[in-house]
Parts: sequence; structure tokens; C-alpha cells
Amino acid sequence: MSGTHTGGRARRTGPEGRGSGTARPGRAARTGVAGGASATGASGSPRTPREAGAPRAGADLLRETGAEWIRQSSLRSTWWVVAVAMAGMAVFAAMMGYTELSRILENPDEADPAAFMRLTSQGHYYLVQFAVLVLAALASTGEFGNRSVTSTLLWRPNRGVVLAARTVVSAGLAFAVGVLSTVVGVAVLAGFVAPYAGVDVPEAAVRALSAGLCMALFAVLFVGVGTALRSMPGTFTLGFLLLLGLPMVMQLSEVQVIGDAAALMPGLAGIEFYAGGDVGFYTAPHDGPVNLLAVVGWAVAAQVVAHTELRVRDV
Repeated sequence: MSGTHTGGRARRTGPEGRGSGTARPGRAARTGVAGGASATGASGSPRTPREAGAPRAGADLLRETGAEWIRQSSLRSTWWVVAVAMAGMAVFAAMMGYTELSRILENPDEADPAAFMRLTSQGHYYLVQFAVLVLAALASTGEFGNRSVTSTLLWRPNRGVVLAARTVVSAGLAFAVGVLSTVVGVAVLAGFVAPYAGVDVPEAAVRALSAGLCMALFAVLFVGVGTALRSMPGTFTLGFLLLLGLPMVMQLSEVQVIGDAAALMPGLAGIEFYAGGDVGFYTAPHDGPVNLLAVVGWAVAAQVVAHTELRVRDV
């Protein structure tokens, strides 16, 4: 996969890259925290392991996040996925906008400002969330596929830092995709519907940020899934089932308890959150913050499983 080794170079060429791990006694005292054993603080008093370790952990996470950003941004596939998400939302909004315009022309009373948020939310549900799934799967499984993860973990032995950096970068990209795709959808819809129903700009801004937050949480969830499974096809399959497949099957059962449980799956809970309510094709039995909490719960659970699996299993 093109660009994968870029992240590796970023990790090898940092200032710590000159230390091979075979330094002579006394070298650590001269190199301070970056060398791994700063003995005293600014006042000359001995530093505790916690005092020395906290800045080092933060610096490691910052450096690893920078390296991960270089790795992901250097992959053409990352930007292809982002472009497909934007194009998909634009095409979907154009189709829905034309349909909405036809309804308005037949009956002017059909003009509804809520159509902007309803239709863009459907675009997120049917298209954008799967682009985020692909982004997270590429980020979390790519290095396992070509075995370059071995070099990554040799350079950064703290596997929790590697997972955290990968999650932060993927969530940031997903947030941007969620916000920008909402803007694209509203803009395209406005070209069809705006003369008959004005855009509520504050509401659109809130929905854009909500979509961005939900897409970021989906990225956290699927980076965890991908890290645990270490398989791109497996991550795609499980992601599709969590977002769409299982909720649909559970609803078909027509059993009340199972239907209520389906509403807590990440896909349905997510759309209920970022759409702010009824989206025209699905009405959740649960309203309010419970929908956001459901998505957060899935994301946290996936990260816990991923962190545990990454620590106990060899690469």
C-alpha cells in the first residue's frame, strides 16, 4: 500500500532515533527526559518516576500522532475515500433535492425547511458513515496487512500510545468528513429547495457539528474493531453489520424488546443523534442523550478490547 513506509520514516528520523538503545553508562544523565532517565528536576531535587513519566508519555503521544498523521495523509486511498464521501453526498443531495422540488411544485404546501436536515442525515446514514468505516479500517489494519506494524512497535514499544495516536488522527479525519459532507449536502439541496424553503443556518451548523462528532465516534469504534481483528475484510463485514445489517434484521423480528435493543446499535443511535429526531424513515423508541451515550459506549468497548488484544498478542 503506497505511503505506508512514510510513517515509518517519520518514526525513525526523530531526535530519539539517534539513540540505539546501547548507550554507555552515564549517557542517560546527559540526555535528560528524551534519553529516558532524567535524575533531577529544575531545583536539583530527585524526580519521581511519575514526574518523569508523565511528560515523556505526553511527548511520545504527540510525536506518534504526528507520525500517524504523516502516514495516513500520505496514502492516496485516504483522500480517495474522503473524495468519494463528498461526491456521494453531493449526488445523493441532488437526487433528493430534485424529488423534493417536484413535490413542492405539485403542492407548494409541501415546502419544509426541515427537509435540509432530514435529507442530509439520510445521506450520512446511507453513504458517509461507510466511508468513515473504510477510513478507520485502512488506518487500523493496513500495517498489520503488510507487517510494517513490527517496525512501528519496535520504534514505539508502548502499544497504548500507538493505538491512541491512530485513534486521534482517524477521529479527526472522520470529524472533518462529517462536517464537510453536511455542508456539501445542504449547499446542493439549497440549489433546488432554497427558493421555496430557506435554510436555518444555526440549525444546520448544529447538525453539521453533531454529524462530525458522531462520525468521529464511529472512527474510534472501528479503529478499535480493526485493531482487534487485524483484518480489513473482517472490519468491513463487522462494521456493516453493526451500522446497518443487524439493526434491520432485529427490527424485522417485530418483537418489542428486540426492536428497542436495535435502536441502541451504533448506526440507528447515531442517526437519531445527529439528525436531532425523526428523519423520515425511522423513529427511535429512545430520545435524548441516550443515543449519544449508546455510540460512546460502543466506541469505548471497542477501544478496551483493542487495547487488551494489542497488549497480549504478538504481532
